[in-house]
Amino acid sequence: MKRLIAGLVLGIALQPLLACATRAPSTHEFILDNGLKLIVHQDHRASLVHTHLWYRSGSNQEEPGKSGLAHAVEHMQFNGSSKLCPGESDQILQHLGGSENATTEHDATLYFQTTPPHALAVSFEMLADQMSTSHLTQAQWMGEREVIKSERSEVVDNNPVQRARELLHRLAHPASPQGSPIIGWLHDLERLHIDDLKRWYQQWYAPNNAILVVAGDVQAEQVKALADRYFGPIPRRALPVRTVARELAAPGERSITQYIAHQPAMLYMAFNVPSQNTQTAPHIAPALELLSEMLAGGDSSLLKSQLWRSEGLVTAITTHYNAISRGDELFNISAMPDMEKAKSLEAVKERIIGIIDTLKKNPPALEDLERARTRIIARRVFDRDELFNQASRMGELEVAGLSWQDEQARLDVFKSITPQDIQHTAQTFLSRDRLTTSYALPEEVPHD
Repeated sequence: MKRLIAGLVLGIALQPLLACATRAPSTHEFILDNGLKLIVHQDHRASLVHTHLWYRSGSNQEEPGKSGLAHAVEHMQFNGSSKLCPGESDQILQHLGGSENATTEHDATLYFQTTPPHALAVSFEMLADQMSTSHLTQAQWMGEREVIKSERSEVVDNNPVQRARELLHRLAHPASPQGSPIIGWLHDLERLHIDDLKRWYQQWYAPNNAILVVAGDVQAEQVKALADRYFGPIPRRALPVRTVARELAAPGERSITQYIAHQPAMLYMAFNVPSQNTQTAPHIAPALELLSEMLAGGDSSLLKSQLWRSEGLVTAITTHYNAISRGDELFNISAMPDMEKAKSLEAVKERIIGIIDTLKKNPPALEDLERARTRIIARRVFDRDELFNQASRMGELEVAGLSWQDEQARLDVFKSITPQDIQHTAQTFLSRDRLTTSYALPEEVPHD
């Protein structure tokens, strides 16, 4: 704790420099000598700073039988280091008016903190100490494993929707690790040893595998000086090969029927599709984004207007597609049928496919495409108004193998998508040989 006081004093000394500017928002990028990438977004509208430390490693880098390992190490990072006792980082940040949290993804692990500008040095000192001197002991892991098992029980095992989706994702990824749950299979968690966690930490928690994004009421050069001070002395390390999670282009149609207690009848459909990083042409991912919006983005979208408003076959229907991903992705459709009108989940599935087929036969009207495009652009504009979202977006792009500096080029492609692009994308990617279907039903109702 005494050593952390030095960081606080330095932060207070730099506060006039960190907060005095009134220039328009601007973004700067630096590479430290040890390979750490630093991205600083200056925005002086509010006296706060979001610090996001990304590691380019997540569940996709786990070996078979080691699911949940990346997430386990994330949990253990809060159990102490050379300067911090277990749980102390949260107490320090709360005392300074800040907060912290972390999350594990398929290709990244993220630690994020929100602090007033004068506490940025403390934030950096704690994150750097966790990067280089984290305490990983078997006794701590035995306790933390029970915490993770409890989290899994609450978030997945006792959540009917997540239970149904977990096996759908596994079935939809026959050739890649993307189908393993980030939190881990229970039997894998039971056999993870502290040596597995130490090995992961030594392999991936290195400055040359990290991206530090700072957004808020700061000055770029002063943030760079703080990064040099706290992260600069950590040596770079040789990193394992980090492969891209690729899936079979057309694995064949797959389906699973699950009977789950307290589960209303639900239909889940997932098509194997590329992401922005794995697409073979620049128009594919943006066309998939627009296709998702046109199908179920608003009340006038195809699926909602026909299946919900006109025919009453569903009480809810959504689509989801994440273009910003390092590996291949899924184009998801979820529907809650009205079983009195729909009669069966299979009937709803075939009706959805029939509506998609209309886009394959005829391109959508230009005005429908423009409405979808306008809604997506509007959401992005509103998202950028939140500093936290800006920091997240830049980090997500970087860990996906893209660059925050190419946003305008991506937007230009997005604006150029035509109705014919939508038609061709539906023909190519929303096909049965790319489709996995999950029929989720209440335990007491047999499926015909």
